[in-house]
Amino acid sequence: MTGAPRFVSPQQLLDLVADTLDPGYAAAAARRGPQPATRWYDRPAVGIGCLLIGFVLVVAYVHTHRGAPEAAKLRDSLVARVRTAEATTDRLTGQLDADEARLSRLRKAVLPSDLERRLTADQLAAGTVAATGPGLTVTLDEPSSRSAPPARGGTVPITATNILTDRDIRSVVNQLWAEGAEAIAVNDVRLTPTSAIRFAGEAVLIDFRHITPPYVIAAVGNADDLATGFAASAVASRYQTLKGVDGIGFSFGESSRLTLPAAPPLSPRYAKAGR
Repeated sequence: MTGAPRFVSPQQLLDLVADTLDPGYAAAAARRGPQPATRWYDRPAVGIGCLLIGFVLVVAYVHTHRGAPEAAKLRDSLVARVRTAEATTDRLTGQLDADEARLSRLRKAVLPSDLERRLTADQLAAGTVAATGPGLTVTLDEPSSRSAPPARGGTVPITATNILTDRDIRSVVNQLWAEGAEAIAVNDVRLTPTSAIRFAGEAVLIDFRHITPPYVIAAVGNADDLATGFAASAVASRYQTLKGVDGIGFSFGESSRLTLPAAPPLSPRYAKAGR
């Protein structure tokens, strides 16, 4: 039970407003006595400490920016080397195309027609010459946005940024071969009997050449047969489902004329011609 309220005089209220410092603070200071005087070396020590900190910062800045010109020179040198290599590659590619055209003319002039047709068919099958004709184009693309990736692996585990892997490209390519494709290229990389489609980190590699989405798989052959067979396949059905569930890009369509580039020449290291 509380007692009767205490009466507070107006003077006490005025003292509380005019003098905010409690008298107890002054009494405690009087009990402690006078504060010790500042030592003579306090200020020089503070100044020396500030000078040391400034010196360390200056040294760090100099060491950080001393290598900047050398790094810029190295970068410029690497860029120049890359551009020189690209120019050399373009020049050699043009020279190779001219030599191949000359070889083709000489071969037609020398070889009998039946042997010429057989050689051309073998070169098309090996992918060493460009292929032109009607066919089917299949496009696979990553979704524009998604919250979480599904658990679908390739040759190695995928990261959180990939849905499509080497397995997806291989399944489409194998289905097109099964439907009668005569030549196939993925993102203008021609497939040959020795081509390997692999997955490394976040990159899809075809014969160690990096390709990025969208993956455009072009197949030369009978366009009607390719389109009909592929549309009815389990592969097309699966990617139609993934298109609705995961939002991947998937489409295919016939083309009256496709041109697939030739693959770089490859010499077998172990296989020898039979006798």
